[in-house]
Amino acid sequence: MKYVYGPVASWRLGSSLGVDILSTAGKTCSFDCIYCQLGRTVNRTTERRVYVPTEAIARELAALGPRIDAIADVVTFAGMGEPTLGANLREVVEVIRAYTSMPVAILTNAALITDEGVRADLQALDIVVAKLDAPQQWLFEVVNRPVSSALQLDAILAGLKIFRRAYHGKFCLQLMFVAANKASAPAMARLAADLAPDEVQLNTPLRPCGVAPLSAEEMHQIAAHFKGMEPQVSSVYEQRKRAAAVLDAKDVLRRRGVRE
Repeated sequence: MKYVYGPVASWRLGSSLGVDILSTAGKTCSFDCIYCQLGRTVNRTTERRVYVPTEAIARELAALGPRIDAIADVVTFAGMGEPTLGANLREVVEVIRAYTSMPVAILTNAALITDEGVRADLQALDIVVAKLDAPQQWLFEVVNRPVSSALQLDAILAGLKIFRRAYHGKFCLQLMFVAANKASAPAMARLAADLAPDEVQLNTPLRPCGVAPLSAEEMHQIAAHFKGMEPQVSSVYEQRKRAAAVLDAKDVLRRRGVRE
């Protein structure tokens, strides 16, 4: 398998079979987040194009066949960067649905949510997990390090609001907290409430990366700012991962930034 990997044990999604529609040697992304497990962004871009032919992914799914339903709870677009950069995203969703009826999810940094075409593609997914790590542009630039000055937080927030109003699937916000943005938790809680997601996921980078994770106590203090919100609020330290039988451990490790 080259493009379909895992399944991995996800505290957010359960046993998750990954689909990587970028599958580049280095990270391809519109952000260069300080906490990314993949390290620095090698291919810095906001341009959508086809990285992996839809047919190639279809062949791997066909090879798995009925095993998909036996090994995973969800099929998730993730991998070597920002999956909405793949211009054939919607085509691949349709291919996945030909092989399984389980939910199809995406982990997105939401950088391209300002694009009407991207919002239309995301409508095809059952679960959209969108990133939100800062309440102001200056902190957005510190934590997420957008690759282009055209990426403005206010525009991204406006795009998320437009998407939220039209989307009928499960909309989740993931907020990654590190030392640089932990003091902004109250402002981020207000933004989260305004976006009215179905679920708020409070995270800190527990996998090896360029910054240290916050402690369980620090995350508990942050979670206090989100209490009383209508959506479900979950935190990485409070969730248990379900075991997953991995098809190829090397494929998973590569997408976690581990090199032999």
